[in-house]
Amino acid sequence: MTFEPARTAPADPQDPHTGTAAGPETTGITVPSFGWTGVAIALHRLQQQPTASIVVVRQADHLPLVVDVETNAYWWDTPLTAFPAEPVDIDVVVEAKDPAVEASRPPGTDLDALLWLIGTNSFLGELAWWLQRDDRYKLVRWPNFTMLTHTPEQMRMTAMLGYTFLPVGELANASESDPAEARRLVNAFSLMRLLRSESPEPAAVAAAGSSSASSSSADPDHVRVAPQPRRGGLFSRLRDRLGL
Repeated sequence: MTFEPARTAPADPQDPHTGTAAGPETTGITVPSFGWTGVAIALHRLQQQPTASIVVVRQADHLPLVVDVETNAYWWDTPLTAFPAEPVDIDVVVEAKDPAVEASRPPGTDLDALLWLIGTNSFLGELAWWLQRDDRYKLVRWPNFTMLTHTPEQMRMTAMLGYTFLPVGELANASESDPAEARRLVNAFSLMRLLRSESPEPAAVAAAGSSSASSSSADPDHVRVAPQPRRGGLFSRLRDRLGL
């Protein structure tokens, strides 16, 4: 997996909404630019450490995208129906808010639909860097799918996350989904702040590691196969209950 090098803020940034007036100085946060992954990282950082800042995304053939995590709003002339899944020459910069610019800016658009697209089109189908593979995830509230472009597969996985805590691997297995699609879904819900997480108990992790090591040492040619849900088992009953 290769990424483009980090890009720095332009020396003389322009107003992110109009593209004409001079903007505020950057906060000094430089984000690696490799598609929407850099945008996701910048937004997550501001979600965890709220500051009076905005994320400005500049890319070829598009006017700047401005995201304000604090107000859960964004400004962009590109409609989400024309969302570029693979943006070209993208720069991600975190800038301090300019009170004069903020006062003159019109009301923004609700952020959830944009976060959904950014989350499902970042990290190249791998789990977001701030998430843990062995953690279990569950929805805290149901997403507004009337605003989100989604697939039946995503609906199935969402129904399961709304019902119980699941690690990403088990979510893919239980819903008979591509593991990469399960990771994309969890990335998006995490960015939309719709998930709760539970970490496995240390004893359970140690026991699993010990069991794996013991099996490997007893039979070096043995390859562990992930257990499949049995007919009539927990996940089969869950799918029946959810009508999936």
